[in-house]
Parts: sequence; structure tokens; C-alpha cells
Amino acid sequence: MGIKIRFGMFLLLLLGIVSCATMGNNFEFTGPQAIQVGKTSRSDLLKAYGEPFRVGYDNGDLRWTYGRYLYRMIGESETKDLVITFDANGIVKAYTYSTSMKDEKAAILNQ
Repeated sequence: MGIKIRFGMFLLLLLGIVSCATMGNNFEFTGPQAIQVGKTSRSDLLKAYGEPFRVGYDNGDLRWTYGRYLYRMIGESETKDLVITFDANGIVKAYTYSTSMKDEKAAILNQ
């Protein structure tokens, strides 16, 4: 194989590697009825979604984030995250869900 062909293949491989990056774990948000403020517990969420991608605190309250982030150099990036804040008893105090995933975004917009 000639050096030009090998160099071209190397460039294509390199472009494929750097053109897309994925972070987080895929999860399926089943809708607002799946999480109830004041009722849903941490163990309920572990059963439904597994381990969170990121954990931390918000003004002293425990916060979990489930996230899936697909970044592309060419084309649109797609992200989604579910951020849940718990009270001192481990019950959902508040949550937000945001997505730019085309199918999920369309489903929400068409409700």
C-alpha cells in the first residue's frame, strides 16, 4: 500500500475518532408521571434508572444527575439530562428533565 493511501486512511480514522464524543449513560425518561415530588425515593430511582452519572449537592441537598451527552464536530450534538434534588429523608424534592434528542424533543413538543 502506498504512503498516500495509508496517510489518507490515517486521516479518516483520526477524523472518526475526534468527530464524536459520548459521555454519560443512556437512560430512558418515562415521563413526568414516573417521578413524584414528595413521594419518589432514592431507591425507587436506583431501580428505575440505575446509578447516576454525576452526584453532588445543591444548597446542602443531595443532587443526582442522569445524563447522556453526544457531541459531534459535524452535525448537531444531542444531550439529555435528568437532575433530581432530594430532601433530607431521601425523597424527591425537585427534578428537571431536558433533552435535545430529536425523537424525545419532538414527543415533548407535540404533547
